[in-house]
Amino acid sequence: MSVRIGSIELTGVQDLHTEESRTLVEQRVPEQQGSVFQDLGREPLTLVIEGLILGDEALSTLENLRQAHASAEPQSFAADLVVGSDLTEVVIADFRVRQLAGYRNRYRFTLRLREHIEPPQSSNAALAGVNDSVTADADAWGADSLAAASVLEDPASLSDALGSNPGLLNSLDMDSLGDAVAGNLDSFNAGQLGGMLSSIAAIDPTKANSFFDALGKAGALGPMLSKYLKEGASLVDQLKNLDPSKFGSLIRAFSGGLEFLGQLKKVADAAGKLVTDIKDLKLPPHLDKIIKGGQG
Repeated sequence: MSVRIGSIELTGVQDLHTEESRTLVEQRVPEQQGSVFQDLGREPLTLVIEGLILGDEALSTLENLRQAHASAEPQSFAADLVVGSDLTEVVIADFRVRQLAGYRNRYRFTLRLREHIEPPQSSNAALAGVNDSVTADADAWGADSLAAASVLEDPASLSDALGSNPGLLNSLDMDSLGDAVAGNLDSFNAGQLGGMLSSIAAIDPTKANSFFDALGKAGALGPMLSKYLKEGASLVDQLKNLDPSKFGSLIRAFSGGLEFLGQLKKVADAAGKLVTDIKDLKLPPHLDKIIKGGQG
């Protein structure tokens, strides 16, 4: 009979028998005859193998068996006697060997093998991926919330913060951001204000519209208008790389108002210069008399 344990083949097996049992727990019932047995399932299968190891390779075979026994690692198993059973892996629980006197390279061995069954998967194993994902989302949310709070404390950092982490925009409340910018409007120039708006619009035009509406609610559009006129800045130029069709009516109206007021300022400046030029103009004597006569 041939038996294979892992990579070790035993060809001199003389006896192989199995020991199979079930775990039955006896439950005694008070004042009743007999007992009730609870079946907890079968015990791991036990195999006892006895035989001879012969030949020039006997010592190396014995050494391999000793190493397999010492490692206590599961070994694949195959034998004719257990064909049809679920036994596929075993652990060497006991190994005994003795040399037969008068015979060279002849050893008698006894192996006691125990069926190896993989432990059941932990109930938390199936949830490990979900838990990891939830933990990662919570960490990201916490980091974004902290960054959002920092931006509200220092609105000037908005453009840089969005440049390094566009997802931060989802954690920013536009009304709170509008209030923060309105409260620090004196410290911003037109370029910084336009940079904030274009940074938001590049990620989400809808958020940009909400931010502009929030500035209007906070009463910041009038002072912004004055800053743009004073600095000669153009909101249209600052947003020229973005799709104007996605901007809300308030942004378009503000941009149009800036353009109209800018043109009006140019006309006023030109008119003022014209009055100054006429005042300083030296006319010929006959024209001067005509004008003075007409004035008289």
